[in-house]
Amino acid sequence: MVLPHYRKYSYLAFEGDEPNNVAKGQWEVTDSPMSRWLTADGKPSPAAVTSNLANRHALTELPPVFSSERMMQDIEFLASQQMAGRELGSKELSQAAEYIAQAFKQAGLKPGGDEGESYFQRWQHDFKGEKGKRPLRNVVGIIPGYDPAYDKESVIVSAHYDHLGRGWPDVHKGDEGKIHFGADDNASGVAVMLELARQIAGQWKPSRTIIFIAFTGEEAQRVGSKYYVKNAIRYPAKKVMGVVNLDTVGRLGDNPVTVFGIDSAREWIHIFRGIGFVAGIKINSVSNDYGFSDQKSFIDVGVPGVQLFGSVHQDYHRPGDTIDKIDAQGLVKIATVLKEAVEYLANREEPLNVTIKGSKNSEQQKSTKPQAGRKVSLGTVPDFEYQGKGVRITGTVAGSPAQKAGLKEGDIIIFIKGTNVKNLNDFAKVLRGMKPGEKTTVKYTREGKTLSVDVTVEER
Repeated sequence: MVLPHYRKYSYLAFEGDEPNNVAKGQWEVTDSPMSRWLTADGKPSPAAVTSNLANRHALTELPPVFSSERMMQDIEFLASQQMAGRELGSKELSQAAEYIAQAFKQAGLKPGGDEGESYFQRWQHDFKGEKGKRPLRNVVGIIPGYDPAYDKESVIVSAHYDHLGRGWPDVHKGDEGKIHFGADDNASGVAVMLELARQIAGQWKPSRTIIFIAFTGEEAQRVGSKYYVKNAIRYPAKKVMGVVNLDTVGRLGDNPVTVFGIDSAREWIHIFRGIGFVAGIKINSVSNDYGFSDQKSFIDVGVPGVQLFGSVHQDYHRPGDTIDKIDAQGLVKIATVLKEAVEYLANREEPLNVTIKGSKNSEQQKSTKPQAGRKVSLGTVPDFEYQGKGVRITGTVAGSPAQKAGLKEGDIIIFIKGTNVKNLNDFAKVLRGMKPGEKTTVKYTREGKTLSVDVTVEER
């Protein structure tokens, strides 16, 4: 018996009752202009077909699903000079909220705010100090779910739209008073979120409700997402299937799409591995790091969430985060990954298996003013693809203590200030406890050897 085969072999032959495979092989290509036979030394054989196929266009071309031009237009507005960095409490941030709400409406999202046909979730927050009490707004739009079996269940797509203005609440030494444009952080995330809304609002009928949220106050200890978690009424946080948050996705380049928060549900690693295969996009799933953006507010109350991220760069929280450095085609890749993840979550029959460890209690969420971030810098650029012990770096900031100390790409920091460094969280925790001008010893490995160097950390 001979069977045609469509994978490794053209045919397989069997005999007997077992049966036993007695022959296998590939059909010979006889006269195809798409084949070229070569001799043992790699030269065309005399019998090779010498005709060449003429270049021609494909019979049809599918239109692109996502528009990089539209996303760049969104970023151009949000990160423009006139928006002055979208500082919390500013009129420019209010203009950004109106822009996003209008985009939600034009896309066909239904209002998801507190009142009637409003896209806004409004409240007052007391920041104490120089900011005092401020009115805040999250911008919320929804695609209603169509399956009553998942009533009030939701999937959240989010991105924060605030930034640092002229340096509040986080500013590097020497950048005081300068506009922090925030093109990558996080006009890019908002742009990708809006583009997905435009593409699916009028086409999808998801089983679960999909909620699009532009959060305010992420730069001030995530006050916007924390408020939503505690005060969402129509679609309560405890019934959220999962969160896909977009933050700093505008400079992907040749890097894989990084996904933080993979450890918050058992299925995340498989979901994004599958997306990578289907979309042909490299994905770096980071374990043991939930990230520090708005998905963390949901993780803290037991809701699985992930953050899509582009790449590390030296313009983070600096005036140099401008639109001319945005990778437009990278935005399309991010949008593609986002779409696949959201479509799966919105229609999956079973809930995700939550694997969150050590969720923080609500006391941290009751804080009324931004917590102080770290005030010192070593000047290392972390490698988020590294999953081993320690912190591997991809380089150093020019003129930084790390560069002066001779640290370079590929070094793995394993010890600083009397503390063994297991991961990036350990490293960041030590730096948060240090003061500008403080001296310490850093141990690191390079090409299998353990080395040490004394450094003096500087003010950020």
